[in-house]
Amino acid sequence: MTPSEVDYLKGLYRKCSKRRAKRQTTTKRTRKEYRALTAKERRIYHEAVRSLRNSGRYETIARYHQVNAGGSAHNGQNFPGWHRLLLLIYEEALIEASNGTLKGLPYIDWRLDYRLSYAPDSILWTSNYLGTGNGQVTNGPFANWRIGGTTLVRNIGMMPYPTEESDVRNLYTIDSLRTFANELENVHNLGHIYIGGLMNDLSTATFDPTFFMHHCWIDYLWWRYQCPGGNCISSRFQYPGTEADGLHAPERNMDNLIYEGTIKNKDGYDQRWLQSVEYENSPADCRNNCNSRYNTAGLYCTSSRCISAGTANSLSGKKRRKRSPRSFRRSRESSRRVRRHKRNTLSYPVQNVFRVDCESNTDLWGFLPVKVVHVRSKKQVYNSFTVQNGTVQSSTSFDFYDNQPEIRKIDQYTRPGHPKHFKHCKTDASGALRINVNSFGLNYQGNYDEYAIVDDRIPVSSAMTYVAVRRPTRRRSSMVYLTSFDSCGRYCTPECLVPRSNPPRYRPCTGAIKIDRRHPRGYADTYDDAVLMYFKFQKTGGCPTPIEENVPIVFFCKLEENWIPVP
Repeated sequence: MTPSEVDYLKGLYRKCSKRRAKRQTTTKRTRKEYRALTAKERRIYHEAVRSLRNSGRYETIARYHQVNAGGSAHNGQNFPGWHRLLLLIYEEALIEASNGTLKGLPYIDWRLDYRLSYAPDSILWTSNYLGTGNGQVTNGPFANWRIGGTTLVRNIGMMPYPTEESDVRNLYTIDSLRTFANELENVHNLGHIYIGGLMNDLSTATFDPTFFMHHCWIDYLWWRYQCPGGNCISSRFQYPGTEADGLHAPERNMDNLIYEGTIKNKDGYDQRWLQSVEYENSPADCRNNCNSRYNTAGLYCTSSRCISAGTANSLSGKKRRKRSPRSFRRSRESSRRVRRHKRNTLSYPVQNVFRVDCESNTDLWGFLPVKVVHVRSKKQVYNSFTVQNGTVQSSTSFDFYDNQPEIRKIDQYTRPGHPKHFKHCKTDASGALRINVNSFGLNYQGNYDEYAIVDDRIPVSSAMTYVAVRRPTRRRSSMVYLTSFDSCGRYCTPECLVPRSNPPRYRPCTGAIKIDRRHPRGYADTYDDAVLMYFKFQKTGGCPTPIEENVPIVFFCKLEENWIPVP
């Protein structure tokens, strides 16, 4: 950072610190759920963010979340406090950029999306709200942003939804502050994966304004834990760590938030930070008179419950009259009809930013052939059955592809078990199922998201995909960690190629592999060359032959109760 950038950040922190020092603050910042904002409040917020970005100050603040913040601001009890201070500094900058017209940073409560039958259909991803949800952001208030040397992209729906309501409820049953901090971060992690794109990489997550709204919700959950019903419990503001906690030790200076040596990890838990902030209760927590309390275009509320408006009902800018529960049901039915039509698309292609070590360029990447082997989950019954004496043997328990007892011949090898599933875990009616495959650099900064489509109808199916990793150079190999999970959140186990095995054999591994330029190379410089690594054409127009020994890793999606590892 330049000296002027450092001075700017110091000035923002001093303002926050002065408010913290006062016993009483006459004017508090009011933080509301984003969809509960009026059209005017939403416009003021959007303009403040754009103004901050146009001044160059947005990126200055966003870089707080890079480098050392990866360790001390995550994976430990410093997580909520570090991000609380970051939010206060960012909020201060937005209020300045709005000339004082912005009243507070809004938050996004993902429970409102969880209540939709299909979370990606939320009104959030429309032009009057956050804009494009899949691919480059080309509409909405942040359209065509280029920031930090990269383009703003999202890939919503990598997970079925960004949180589960039971996970939030469980937070408030926790007594240990250390455990609460860890579980709060776990709730937070799925939001980043769900949005994808820049949000799915620690070094670029803050380049999407959604980051700060997501973390504001995480802070809202922490506030409700510390001050249930508005009555703060002093013991819940005690830092739950000791000097043995390394990067999260209480007396250690906060990484990237060190100004004149005044901010330590323990300071993030200081109750006085809340003296200048108040949260308006989320519509997701409303239990009575909800339809009169939250009368905005972004929400659909009955007297006792609110959900996010869907894309079929994007009536932003028009004041909606209050509706009876009966009219609410009609709107929900109309919304569901449109959502079912939209879900004819199983998934959207993933738009990666091809960012490696702070530079975005596809030419810096190579590609690996990856195979996915999937065992049927048995949770879905497909509309195809056996026939006996001319009668279709319809069933709600099994179908033609999963016919008992014949299927037991395969079950003895696959060991189906009783896997858990997300609430909204459903395959496409055709049987097509998305399997996500991701790469994360171990000796470089960069990640890549991709998926394969398998057939969930049949007992065992397989598919190929091609995953990008940083292209090795003559002097530097690439160490990469590969992971895979299905659209229900079940973790697929990696098996790596046994070197020089013939025929090729695979054995369980961690998913971490090393690639270099030595022959035989386990990668290709371009996507089409990676395809040709696996498919060999004997002649033009002929049927290709698969070359299994050129596949360095296979993911086996079997029916165990494995879940996505928490970063």
